[in-house]
Amino acid sequence: MPSEVFMDLDFARPDLELALAVIVVTLMTLGAYRLGCRFQSASERSDRWVFLGLVGISFLFAWSFFGRLIWAEAITSSAALYWSNVTPVVLAFSAGMAGHAVDLRRNFRPAVAGIMMTLAVAFVITPIARPVLFPLDWDQPREPQWMSQWHDGVYIQSNSASCAPAAAVTLLDRSGIKADEQDLAKSCLSSSLGTAPLGLYRGLSTVAHQHDRKAKVASRNPSLWLEKGQLPNVALVRFGLTGDNPQDNGFLGNVTVGHVVTVLGQTDGGRWLIGDPAVGKVSWSDEELRRRFTGEAIYLADQ
Repeated sequence: MPSEVFMDLDFARPDLELALAVIVVTLMTLGAYRLGCRFQSASERSDRWVFLGLVGISFLFAWSFFGRLIWAEAITSSAALYWSNVTPVVLAFSAGMAGHAVDLRRNFRPAVAGIMMTLAVAFVITPIARPVLFPLDWDQPREPQWMSQWHDGVYIQSNSASCAPAAAVTLLDRSGIKADEQDLAKSCLSSSLGTAPLGLYRGLSTVAHQHDRKAKVASRNPSLWLEKGQLPNVALVRFGLTGDNPQDNGFLGNVTVGHVVTVLGQTDGGRWLIGDPAVGKVSWSDEELRRRFTGEAIYLADQ
């Protein structure tokens, strides 16, 4: 088989993997609803606590764990964003239980079940629907307008919400891999609302795989990055609770990062060299990095 065909297969694999993950999670969600309809514990009181517990768990996962890089440590697939998507399954099971939950009036049960099932379906489709519903505008002026696409070895983002794919371009370039910001944004499932951490992982995994590299989650402790060979990396950061950046948690899969930078290395004096896709190369003190770092970073390693 010609080498070009192998390249096409490698390029298509992440999309096929994502499609498979979407199908499996959808089937699991529908199956969970059927199981919830049939579920009945030893007593009505137990049913009530199981129902309330599952609702609480689904909201906890939706708010705190959906899309987080912690999943990529156990699920190395580029489609980890979906393979870790347990929220719709739990919600669907709860929706099935709502049909016979003892604490709900009989007239309210169909409505509650319908609302919960709607949320479950929304969690299934939102990650892939968000880039379509809220596309990035690549025609908007770059900020700052005077800066070229590359500035002092750092790729400058073309869109106010494309910091994640732009930072990934810089990281890949440091590994000798040329990448396109817009193509990366598609692979990252980026939108005008931002990029989910696991979406960034997907984009980097997609490109790295084509060049015999592998995207991996870096240590939460920056002191270990140099020792473990985890530099350079892309790090998720935030600059406070105010500003125009998207918040780094949310609902319906809208778990986006405040900002993404490329950590290029560390000076002998202990300062961190940062490739900020918004302004170019800057340096942060160790205290500044630790205050801003969310604990999530990705680096490239050999396969």
